[in-house]
Amino acid sequence: MAFIRSGGFRVLLTLVLVLAFTAGAGVTFVYVTYLQDLPDLRSIEDYQPALTSRVLDRKGREIGRYANERRDLAPLGSLPDHVGLAFVAAEDSAFFEHAGIDYVSIARAAWVDIRAGGIKQGASTITMQLVKQMLLSPEKRFSRKLREMFLAREIESHFTKNEILYLYLNQIYFGSGAWGIEEAGQTYFGKSAKELSISESALLAGLPQRPSAYSPFVNPDLSESRRLYVLGRMLADKIIDQATYEAERDTPPALVVRTTDEGFVAAKHFTEEVRRYLFERLGGDMVLEGGITIETTLDLDLQIAASAAVRRGLEDHDKRRGYHGPIRQVAAADVEAEITALAKTNKLGLDEAGVWQELEVSKFAEGVVVSVDPDLTTALIALAPGIEGQVALEDVTWAREADVKRRPLPVKKIERIFKVGDVAQFIRLKGEPLVAPVELEAEDSVAAATEAGSEIKEPVGLEGDEPAPAPPALARLMIYQEPTVEGALLSMEVETGDVRAMVGGYDYNRSQFNRATQAMRQPGSAFKPFIYGAALSRKYTPVSTLYDRPAVYEDPVSGFIWRPQNYGRHFYGPMPMRAALVRSINNATVHLFRDVGVDYVIDYARRLGIQSPLSRDLSLALGSSDVGLVELTAAYAVYPNKGRRVTPRFITRVTDRHGEVLLEDLPLGPQPPPVLRPLEFAKDPSKQAPSSKESSAVESALAIGDGYPDAEIIPTNQIISEAAAYLMCDLLQAVVTDPRGTGWRLRKLGRPLGGKTGTTNDQKDAWFMGFSRDLVTGVWVGRDDSTILGWGETGSRAAAPIWVEYMEVALKDRPVLDFEEPDHIVTVRIDRSNGLIADNASADAYFQPFLEGTEPTESTMTRKSAGDTKKTLREDFF
Repeated sequence: MAFIRSGGFRVLLTLVLVLAFTAGAGVTFVYVTYLQDLPDLRSIEDYQPALTSRVLDRKGREIGRYANERRDLAPLGSLPDHVGLAFVAAEDSAFFEHAGIDYVSIARAAWVDIRAGGIKQGASTITMQLVKQMLLSPEKRFSRKLREMFLAREIESHFTKNEILYLYLNQIYFGSGAWGIEEAGQTYFGKSAKELSISESALLAGLPQRPSAYSPFVNPDLSESRRLYVLGRMLADKIIDQATYEAERDTPPALVVRTTDEGFVAAKHFTEEVRRYLFERLGGDMVLEGGITIETTLDLDLQIAASAAVRRGLEDHDKRRGYHGPIRQVAAADVEAEITALAKTNKLGLDEAGVWQELEVSKFAEGVVVSVDPDLTTALIALAPGIEGQVALEDVTWAREADVKRRPLPVKKIERIFKVGDVAQFIRLKGEPLVAPVELEAEDSVAAATEAGSEIKEPVGLEGDEPAPAPPALARLMIYQEPTVEGALLSMEVETGDVRAMVGGYDYNRSQFNRATQAMRQPGSAFKPFIYGAALSRKYTPVSTLYDRPAVYEDPVSGFIWRPQNYGRHFYGPMPMRAALVRSINNATVHLFRDVGVDYVIDYARRLGIQSPLSRDLSLALGSSDVGLVELTAAYAVYPNKGRRVTPRFITRVTDRHGEVLLEDLPLGPQPPPVLRPLEFAKDPSKQAPSSKESSAVESALAIGDGYPDAEIIPTNQIISEAAAYLMCDLLQAVVTDPRGTGWRLRKLGRPLGGKTGTTNDQKDAWFMGFSRDLVTGVWVGRDDSTILGWGETGSRAAAPIWVEYMEVALKDRPVLDFEEPDHIVTVRIDRSNGLIADNASADAYFQPFLEGTEPTESTMTRKSAGDTKKTLREDFF
């Protein structure tokens, strides 16, 4: 009581309050400074790591991936026990005993840090490493360590040990771009994490500490040392017994070097198009980290075939234009040194493991010309010490001096192609050399080398006294050169518009520009079908007479004078409309275009799906306005699709990591506006269609607008009549089947096909657009700088072979289908020379479909009986 009365109590109370305030202030300081902005723990409970997004073809085969971090989740409970325990042994032996913090390890690390005067050793448990990986920055600071410890305790209170191990194994980085245990198993061993052996698990458990430095691909010795260390820790912790330890120790894992999948390479332009589209719709984070699944319309088998066809077609074009010349030249005295250097460049000869590496068939490598034999017409090429090949003249007759303006002529002398010391790229062909080399006996070889002053060396042994493997025989080689020209291909189903193949260029690594979707080029004669299709809707028939005669047009504004010319500079006079399209006659088409009407043809092309700006002048008749391959292919598809518009589709569905649908049925490219008016006849009274009340059955079949006299919106995609579409299919079939047709190369496929070539001025662009009843494909070949392709490089020569090679594969397993004949069609046998009904006097005739009521009524005989015995179409012209 005296103490209280003496004021001692007040002193004690004051001291307690000061201590409490100081403690509170300290706690507040610690919270504000270190713990205030800690991440929300719910982000761990709702574990959503960055996952790899996958692109699938129409059969579910993977064709591409998008990822900031390559990671796939290994499901909880799917991993063998030894996988997780290998990491416990390597990183945190007390993992199952502590509550997130190992105080003994912390004390030991603290003592090391104090003695070192800085942070030199960590004491992170697996839980703390998980926190650092998922929630905190990795820098070594005391503040971060404090935050790490606090969050580790929180995680331990929310998750079981197995759940924490699951999060850890899926989160950490293993080097070589692999995040998480599942991707690590695939990256290093080509297998799923659930298939990992103890030895493989030990190797992976040794990586997280220093993933790049310990990678078996980068430092195999250090990686092996870490693997043995982990196995030793597993033995010490009694995770494995002595026998298992010894067996796994003596079984080093077999590494698998992952190569880029052929399908990934072939589909790269397509998957990049998908990526760009989804970036706009879903955002980059969702695409690169969301683990979404993108189901596409692409067919991987057809895509590989399309890519191969484009590459081969462009390489063939490059050969037709000649040899680019050697990469470099070395002096004769430096050839031996060059051969030694080429061994490293080509990775041929004896490798570090003592395995003989030779050039595989269809692979290319650099080589130096060692000798040229004019008598045998061969050149000897060295690819590495002991590895040689032979080039025969008959394999390189195309290798004349490059010239795009002259007709390519074959080379007749090997010495005009090669000189000793030339360094070029060569590709290995199948089969043995065309001219076998003269083999020397062993004694002759020594004598020849001695005579040449060369040092005779004994074979290098591999193990013990075993000699090195004998070098392979001479390989048959040919010059390889990368084409300077580019190309594109787009193929899709006629009825659905589903894109089955898309090639945007020769090589995605060379150029990421997608010429199938991004390039705009003049279509040339590939635009002509729209003029002929428009003419059919204006009451022309396949045998209507067109006039191929010289014409001169002057622009009233600029004064520019235009004189269209035919390919070959000839004029053919009057001819049936079918013949003009089959032979792709320019002047006849220009006259037809003028008669049908520029605006009318533009409106017709718009209805079929052409959206690019079209010039309102007569040069449009020859395809002077730039268009894209997607819109042009879709427009051609209208004909085999019975007059219905086709919308290209390239993505069928996009789902998130939980399987929820995000997007469906995504079109390729911008879509044309709906058709607001039916396609009507011309306003010219002589060609105008009768009113709907007066129209005959024939005109009703031709004019799809019948029944919509007030220009109401057409309720379907039926943009031209089935009859008009069928007639165009027949005309474009004639381009293939007619003896003078520019699409003659397609005949080898032996089924009903239609198509049209396209070639622009000076052969700057070459096209082939074509279709079967169920598949439509467009091909473009040209240079990015719009320079000339070369003499004679028309659509028939440069583009059609690519189309044929691809479609041969694409149609192989499809039934042979003819184009269905609609109502109101009659077929008449026509005399090819005059477009009249064929009779006994007709030497050359064919069957031509017409709209009922529009077929010709006069034959050659009836004309003769009328007294006009000599008159022909050509006489009409003159």
